[in-house]
Amino acid sequence: MSKVVVIGAGSAIFTKNLLGDLILLEDAGVTEMALVDIDERKLAVMQQVIQKMVRQKGRDIAVTASPDRREVLPGADYVINAIGVGGPEIYQRDLEIADRYGVKQVVGDIIGPAGIFRMLRAWPAMRDTLKDMDELCPGALYFNYTNPMAGLCLAMNQVSGRRIYGFCHSVQGTAGQLADYLGVDKSRVSYWAAGINHMAWYLQLKVDGKDAYPQLREATDTLEKMHEISAREHEYHWINEDPAMKYPFSDAVRMTIFRNFGYFNSESPYHMSEYTPYFRKNDADIRKYRVEDRWWLAHELANDDYYDELKGLVESDGEIPFSLTEEYAPRVIRAIHTGIPFRANLNVMNTGLISNMPDDCCVEVPCYCDSEGIHPCYVGPLPEGPLGLNMSNISVQKLQARAAIDRKLEWIYQSIQLDPLTAAMCTLEQIRAMTAELIENNKEYLQDFK
Repeated sequence: MSKVVVIGAGSAIFTKNLLGDLILLEDAGVTEMALVDIDERKLAVMQQVIQKMVRQKGRDIAVTASPDRREVLPGADYVINAIGVGGPEIYQRDLEIADRYGVKQVVGDIIGPAGIFRMLRAWPAMRDTLKDMDELCPGALYFNYTNPMAGLCLAMNQVSGRRIYGFCHSVQGTAGQLADYLGVDKSRVSYWAAGINHMAWYLQLKVDGKDAYPQLREATDTLEKMHEISAREHEYHWINEDPAMKYPFSDAVRMTIFRNFGYFNSESPYHMSEYTPYFRKNDADIRKYRVEDRWWLAHELANDDYYDELKGLVESDGEIPFSLTEEYAPRVIRAIHTGIPFRANLNVMNTGLISNMPDDCCVEVPCYCDSEGIHPCYVGPLPEGPLGLNMSNISVQKLQARAAIDRKLEWIYQSIQLDPLTAAMCTLEQIRAMTAELIENNKEYLQDFK
């Protein structure tokens, strides 16, 4: 029977969904859940939320909480990291500094000016957690959900001997969107996807066992058609209902990448528009592709709204509504406990899995999970076009990791200099001036950098 520790449990939506799935999956073998967060107010409420959900389903699961991870790590079988360091205000300032230099990131949590500083803020706590685990629960598996996924997983693998697994929603989420675009139920769609986090490629995409790419190619041969079929998808339907959002959802960015590089990629058009140099060169193109709204910043700023809603449900007699989500981690835990195989796309070190990528990078590949553990699958070579787009991001990720580990300011400058969007918008002199401002904005987290 298993003990699961969630670090960063004050993240109300994530913690409720993740632990809600483990409560509903009765054969996952979880008998203890331990919550950790430095915000003791939120931590207390989330403990009450999970305890109430456990009672609603009649489960015998102990739910403990502590602001000190060392108090709950002993005996852990799974440690799930979901921390965010610094809060949304410093993140917003990072975005605004980059704006002044013409680098208009819409999300900014993976690479680019805002992405690398998000990583640098989170890294010390994650590094120290690994050290605590070596002492207190050396056999536990470490599951990371914090972005930037690839850079953090790469850094963790370089300083720790344990196996690190990065979890994301993008591959299974995009598969559902592709089913919507193709006008079929998701159960009819099968795929084989690999690449890097947020830019994995559907190397095979099938409906009822037949190649679905010809149908998708025909449905996306004009920008108008791209906008039109985007209205079918369900993942971002709320954008069309939110009066704060300026534009209806469109997946035209990824559809354009698909038409020019031959394969559809994971994660949203918002993210993809800032991982490449093609879509954010001017305000007109940003509007054309409908990738202007900073919905992730709005989500982070509004996270307390959902916390307040859950707090109200805890204090009332009403039940907390929850149902199974598509989170991978609970199903991986279930597969390890039961031996019933489950396939998930996870982030791991490239040990020859993608044969034309370097071994010192982090890749997102299919992994089979069973009672013997997690088994990354051999993929072979990626097609050259998608490979090139991945490699442009991998170079940034590797310098992100080196900056975090070595505590060296120059690696921060060089990682941002290599960022595809930043390089498309700025001279080297402008990049270094912008980076200096970002370093100043984050100076409390960089005091040991040289």
